Amino acid sequence: MRIDRFLKAVADVVFPQHLKCHACGREAVVNDYGICSECEQKLKYVPQLPAINGVDELKCGMLYTEPARMALVSFKFNGAVYKKEFLAHYMCVPEKWNADCMVPVPLSANRLKERGYNQSELLAKEVSKKSGIPVRCDLLARIRETEKQSLMTREERSKNLKKAFLASDNCKGLGIILIDDIKTTGATLEECAKELKKHGADRVYALTACCALEEKTESGR
Repeated sequence: MRIDRFLKAVADVVFPQHLKCHACGREAVVNDYGICSECEQKLKYVPQLPAINGVDELKCGMLYTEPARMALVSFKFNGAVYKKEFLAHYMCVPEKWNADCMVPVPLSANRLKERGYNQSELLAKEVSKKSGIPVRCDLLARIRETEKQSLMTREERSKNLKKAFLASDNCKGLGIILIDDIKTTGATLEECAKELKKHGADRVYALTACCALEEKTESGR
């Protein structure tokens, strides 16, 4: 990770930007999860979504429109890790989900080294604080470097992700919630869920901060 991004990430942890809106970035009076009233009024929420192949049930917090898009992009690509509070606030685990743990979608070793953190893991830990469901990062690994997916179709993404993940046999019999920052085509969540079930997971749900209704976004899930 470049030194300027590293220093920004450290500063965001030590000096959280609670005097600025986590969505639009303006200085403003913000609520407990860091956004101003103007941005909160602009947020659009996700209606009930059909399940993805391999995923028993899917839930997304916000539509990938402004100001959620601005917050997610800066959180994921610009080291603004403090914005996890705002994004995770809308990631609510349904009471009917029978889950034993949460598993963040893993990054490749190279991508993790470049970025310095896994945004999905940070979100999972925030959701764990309010739900009490533990986070397990040992049940799923990314074993193959993949191309960036922002300009790919769903078919191209599916092909790009084949055999990119490996699940542990320790997931046998578990109810798992996959955590990711955004659902676009669902290709990533589908591949992860199938791999977890291949190794014995009993139930796999998926929970994301945002949902993009179009196939091309900066986040590329």
